[in-house]
Amino acid sequence: MPPKKPNKTLVDESTATAAADYTAPDDPIPTAISLVSDSPSTTKHMRSTRSTSTPKSVGYESPLKKLRKTMGQHTPRKIIDTIDSLRNFIKDTDVGNKQIRDSIRIQARLLWFAPETIGEYHFLRLYLGEQQAPEPLRQQQREFQAAQRDDPFETNQYLITLSLYEVSPDDPHLPAPGSVISFSPTKLSIYRNCCQVNAKLSAITIINEP
Repeated sequence: MPPKKPNKTLVDESTATAAADYTAPDDPIPTAISLVSDSPSTTKHMRSTRSTSTPKSVGYESPLKKLRKTMGQHTPRKIIDTIDSLRNFIKDTDVGNKQIRDSIRIQARLLWFAPETIGEYHFLRLYLGEQQAPEPLRQQQREFQAAQRDDPFETNQYLITLSLYEVSPDDPHLPAPGSVISFSPTKLSIYRNCCQVNAKLSAITIINEP
């Protein structure tokens, strides 16, 4: 037996009744969605945290730590303060090696200085005596200068001749005669048993003023 077809009239009436009983709601109110952004202080804190929390590489050493390590390994410079010890140092070491020259500081008393020109080169010669010498400055100046006029090479064996290139005698940075000075040389040599030294004026430190 074929299935019964639904009564169309009953369906339509049921639908109509449901539609009649339905009450449409008022227009729905959309739900407000607030987008909360970070405050400036919060954003700044987050950026600061990100910038300061950079992960360190394994085995990393900062430049400051490297400097401390290097400075801790430095050997103090040798102080040479007598003419004989300077002469022996020049004879016994490779003074053409910058590292060897930089390993010492010469300490002596400035007695006087005088300009000298050789060809187109202008020098200021500083004549240095030993800082421990007991004679007064004026006596050393008088006797050494008199002996230098008679025999400069013989006299200069008992002095250190320091040459400054292109420095004027009135340069305000020059130490005064009688000062005890200290410096690292840029060149060292012995000529006829005389200690001859080159240096830069900027490298001279005044230990004691007269």
